Amino acid sequence: MKKELFFNLFQWRRIATIVFVMALGIAYGCNKGSKLAEGSASALGELGDTPRFSDLRKQNDLLGHAHLADIHYRDGLIIDFGTPNRPKYTGGNWRSGWGRDLSQNQTTYTNLISTTARSFFQVDHVGPLSLKLRVKAIGSRNLTLYINGHALSTLQLKEANAFSEYTIDVDAAYVQPGENSLLWRLGGTKNVGGEEVSIAVDYLAIFPKSETTPQKVPSFTSFFEKIERKKERRDALVLDGPSQFTWYVTVPEQGKLGFALSALSESKKPQMSVTIKADGLNSKTLFSGETKDYWTEHLISLDEYVGQTVRIDMKNKGAGQIAVASPAVFVSQKDALPEIKPAKNVVLLIIDTLRADKLKPYNKNSRVQTPVLDTVSDQGAVFTQAHSPENWTKPSVASILTSLYPESHRTKQMESKLSESALLISEIYRKAGYRTGSFIANGHVSDRFGFKQGWDYYTNYIREKKISDAEHVFTEASKWIEKNKDNQFFAFIQTIDPHVPYDPPGEFLQLYDKQDYSGPISPRNTSQNQVDASRGKIELSSRDKARLAALYDAEISYHDHHLGEFIEKLKAWGVYDDTVFVITADHGEEFGDHGKYGHGHSVYEELLHVPLSFRFPGVVPKKIAVPHTVSTLDIGPTLLELSGIKEPPTMEGHSLWPYMNQLEPARPSVAFSDFLDNRRVITAGRWKLIQRGGRGDASLFDLKTDPAEQHELSSKQRPIAWRYCRTLLGQFLGARDRQAWISAKQGGSKELKQESTQIDDETRKQLCALGYGNCDDE
Repeated sequence: MKKELFFNLFQWRRIATIVFVMALGIAYGCNKGSKLAEGSASALGELGDTPRFSDLRKQNDLLGHAHLADIHYRDGLIIDFGTPNRPKYTGGNWRSGWGRDLSQNQTTYTNLISTTARSFFQVDHVGPLSLKLRVKAIGSRNLTLYINGHALSTLQLKEANAFSEYTIDVDAAYVQPGENSLLWRLGGTKNVGGEEVSIAVDYLAIFPKSETTPQKVPSFTSFFEKIERKKERRDALVLDGPSQFTWYVTVPEQGKLGFALSALSESKKPQMSVTIKADGLNSKTLFSGETKDYWTEHLISLDEYVGQTVRIDMKNKGAGQIAVASPAVFVSQKDALPEIKPAKNVVLLIIDTLRADKLKPYNKNSRVQTPVLDTVSDQGAVFTQAHSPENWTKPSVASILTSLYPESHRTKQMESKLSESALLISEIYRKAGYRTGSFIANGHVSDRFGFKQGWDYYTNYIREKKISDAEHVFTEASKWIEKNKDNQFFAFIQTIDPHVPYDPPGEFLQLYDKQDYSGPISPRNTSQNQVDASRGKIELSSRDKARLAALYDAEISYHDHHLGEFIEKLKAWGVYDDTVFVITADHGEEFGDHGKYGHGHSVYEELLHVPLSFRFPGVVPKKIAVPHTVSTLDIGPTLLELSGIKEPPTMEGHSLWPYMNQLEPARPSVAFSDFLDNRRVITAGRWKLIQRGGRGDASLFDLKTDPAEQHELSSKQRPIAWRYCRTLLGQFLGARDRQAWISAKQGGSKELKQESTQIDDETRKQLCALGYGNCDDE
């Protein structure tokens, strides 16, 4: 009877507090709308909402991010499908088998839209488990679960259209420390509202097997209430002991953990504990003690863990209820962002196929001589950990120009065409009164594929069969700028010199290879050399590899020389210091790092880590090296911010202006990347997780100790880093609104209509000459 009453209480909370949870998501999602230049608190994180925290800023609002926490009730992990609690356990909705999150008759659930699906959960201590699930048969009456490849019992589901509870026991021999994979296998599907649905899932709970395993499972929303204690009313988590919330966070500089506690009965003073743990270190207790029947506020320094990814556990250790209000990681409130004197002009330079580690601002040990680029970088802000959202040109440039993720602009395939409904940054600048000119030396960024939008002047050197080396591209761009120097202008320049074929002038090759060479590497044939080496048709000797690298390095130095001449012209015309000058790349290049040559093969750092720097004297501070992970998707919003132009709601990136002022925004510093439809990647500081489609396999790398990504780490070795990355990547892959991907409340999708174009013979030949496509028949 007590259990039934207890469960009814949870159900009541589920109904009464769902508005509160939705409000959390709405509030978070609205933060981004403020102009960063105005220094609004919401742009950098809300101020603390209690007297003790009022002079602090919320760097990570744990209450607002409660959907990212692991919830343990009676020592069991609760996964509530149909709610924001679900995506982090299923890899979002990407090739996972899971469909829409729905609600009916006060039950939230997720449709399984395949005959197979996967979910993942973490186990700290190995032992026998009991899996409790509540599902409804729709297209299948048979369900078999496999844990880590081991078949469990096959369930014969009850009649269709009614949710029922089931329990499956798991032998300890099948459970592993760290992440465990659960495969759901069904017998068939039924079309429901345009989806092929096998079953609907309400919840999955994983308990240690024991005689006291709870018969009922609380919902996600049942843990939230507005609590009044001594006439102080606050939004809070309610932990009914024993229960626990676990967050995975990266600790910022001067970070402090703050929270307020209150017992919800005067007769019981339940015990609360707060612990913190980083991989490889012992758990540390930050707080332990009896709670009062009024609000008590606590603020704890996290200086010992700055820069580390940690696990924070807030646990009600016994009987009774504890309310936890205002849990957050706080930082000191710094000065508001400075006002921006808007830039008159903008030059966006994409150097095609340029690896970040070839440049000294990103790799001090690089041999490549780029004095001009080094100087430009030194005069502004350098983002040392910028990442591309894709590993080849078309989707990565589309993301830069639209500030949409590849899955949103849907320009990912060879035949893909950027939709006419896409809003390019060129269109925004032209509407704002700027003259817009594009000078593009890659055939994929052309009218054929939808990129001729918003330009007063447009030219594509490959499509128009013009000489495409840096000298000619910069010369034409400078002539256009000279004609428009008395107007405001936006110039987009995409040079291609470090791209195959590598054929630099001899004096630049002499910088890196002065020896005679008679091997198979031929400057005009380097594209085919790459293909043959990647396919194992030829085996490159150490001398061949040195020659190939020398040709590439020489192209970078050749390009730098002509970049210098271009900048001197801007100085002579008096426009250089009135111009935001951005230098980046669409992707990098492989030189056998992981057995491949060229690009478009993988999602390792040699392809995704790209240079990114901003120069704008008097506004962008000099000599700033930003170590936080960012995406080239953020270039568009940043340029608009520096130009004083309102950012349109279509963009999914975020302005980098706070980072330039050494202020970390109140969002995770991460970058997401795609590889067609078989890889999804999150880079989060030192950690990088690569998730593969189909089987749901993943690989974790520590970029600090293993920058070449040679040693995969298991979830057993780095459980906290693994869960942190899985959580954020799953949330992103389940988000409809990728601009506010972290929010519990998801708005509408910004995905464009997928379009394609037929590649004619002439275009195919042009692309083949650059190493794209299957050119064996040429």
